[in-house]
Amino acid sequence: MPFPLTYPGFKCVLEHLEAVKRAHIIGRAPGLQKIDKLIPLRLRDFYIICDKMTINNWIIRYSDNDEVEFEMNGKTFSREGSAGLEDKMKKFVNFYFCERRVIHVDKLCWFDGLLPDFLPVGMKFKVNSLTAPFLFDTAIPFIDPRSFPLKTLATIANAPIFDDPVVQSAETLNLNLFYCRRVPVRDLKKLNNRTVVFEHCSFSRLDMVLLIKYHIETKQDIRTIFVISTSKIYVIREMFSDLELRFGEFQCDFDFNERFIYDSPKFSIPINNESRIQVYAIEDPEEDCSYKMIVKPVSG
Repeated sequence: MPFPLTYPGFKCVLEHLEAVKRAHIIGRAPGLQKIDKLIPLRLRDFYIICDKMTINNWIIRYSDNDEVEFEMNGKTFSREGSAGLEDKMKKFVNFYFCERRVIHVDKLCWFDGLLPDFLPVGMKFKVNSLTAPFLFDTAIPFIDPRSFPLKTLATIANAPIFDDPVVQSAETLNLNLFYCRRVPVRDLKKLNNRTVVFEHCSFSRLDMVLLIKYHIETKQDIRTIFVISTSKIYVIREMFSDLELRFGEFQCDFDFNERFIYDSPKFSIPINNESRIQVYAIEDPEEDCSYKMIVKPVSG
């Protein structure tokens, strides 16, 4: 006969049990509900938008009608719920987060401005990755300070955001340029991230030539990999045309393990005696912005 779990053993099992399975068990075991609130909750994904909440693989859709729809692993079912979208949202947030000080989330996607109204007072999310395109300033106060520097941050590019320490320190920074017409070199120089990905670069201008020129003149190493992605091949060609005018003498051929764009030039531009910048273009057909220009620092 197996021995019952001790409290430390039970705590360890419950803490690392997949969140949806854990909720399923706790919801049917009233005796465990009180102790459940004392054990950290860990979510792989938490995605929230105005009428939908996703917890790992569990999708909850709610609207102003009386129905709530649940979907998981391709199976969908619905239940009658209380009237009012905000009332439904409040009940779901309360069920998962009530009485908890910190929620551990690997990837948090924040698209709903109403969420702060329903979170318990003082509650924080401890996250690895944050996506908050339009609500960056709303989300940050609810992020546990121990989350910084973030592993990945995705948001909309605008002038003030380049001065934010949270933005500057993220390991990988994804900036959507859809609403940003130009990113001047003074803003590019503020970024200390390991990788910066500029997305939807179709109508925006990046002063990448001026940034490379600045590093050549100051002999300062570029420590950041820049990726400029777009769905328009002509954007890539225009950027390389600017590079050829300024750095044509540094065109060369080198190998890399990615799918390159045919007839696109490659550059290896020396910065100082110990480092140089490689610039090349690749194509990733599986992504919406499939054409990418890579600006990559290398040694030697």
